[in-house]
Amino acid sequence: MLGALHSSPPPSRGRGLHRRPRTRLQAYGMRLGLALLRRRRLVRGLRYLVVPVNYWRSLEYRLAVEESEFAGGDRVLDVGSPKLLSLWLAERLGVSVVATDIEPYFTAEYELLRGARHVPPDRLRVAVEDGRRLSFDDASFDKVYSLSVLEHIPDDGRTLVGFRRILARSGGRLILVVPAHQALYGAMDRLADHRRRYSGSGLRRLLETSGFRIIHARHFNPVGGLAWYANARLLPVRDLSAPVVNGQIRLFALVLPVARAVDWVACRTLRIPFGQSIIAVAEPCPG
Repeated sequence: MLGALHSSPPPSRGRGLHRRPRTRLQAYGMRLGLALLRRRRLVRGLRYLVVPVNYWRSLEYRLAVEESEFAGGDRVLDVGSPKLLSLWLAERLGVSVVATDIEPYFTAEYELLRGARHVPPDRLRVAVEDGRRLSFDDASFDKVYSLSVLEHIPDDGRTLVGFRRILARSGGRLILVVPAHQALYGAMDRLADHRRRYSGSGLRRLLETSGFRIIHARHFNPVGGLAWYANARLLPVRDLSAPVVNGQIRLFALVLPVARAVDWVACRTLRIPFGQSIIAVAEPCPG
């Protein structure tokens, strides 16, 4: 059970910048859409205006910001996560972010947006990196975050060892989001190229054998977990763009406030070990 992972309480939610990250990110995404439209990026600009933050990212972003305790001056590495969060962190929280992915699909757009938002180059750098073989020096980052990425990587343990190498030994933090419960694994996972889903105990063992100590971790998004179970067992999906999938996305966007309330009661308050995903915060072990 994931409750065994809680070795210390989650950080305080009292810091003003962290109180409503989802709402701020929704508005921020719309401003990015306007910036793209002014630069004649019509399709991408409209996408940001219509769907600034996809529903499944809203909970991830909020938790990542709340539980990471980003501070001005932090050296932060993003490994494969959606890049809107990297830009927001660099601009609004004053951290220095290196945003990476294995393909260069995002580099031109986010260089453009960095300039449009007047974010200095030393606060946001975009780079193509393979998360399995990072080229950075040892202990070169204060925080590393990777949201819904590890499940795509064949050798997740070796990847985590690489994350440990580049983290500061004192005060370094790793923030992970991974899909929960192998019992939920189904057609949508295969179509999304998920190699696996994770149990709480399995994630704990993986982090510990990779040289980390878990600070705190929990499941989240039980409503999404139930929907994922229905897809895995009752509604076989052959295409992620199928009408049944798009219909569920629109429905979940409408009930997102309810889903957040359920998450608060079930996962935060009662600590029920069920949800679509797990968020974990860990630190490198000494030595």
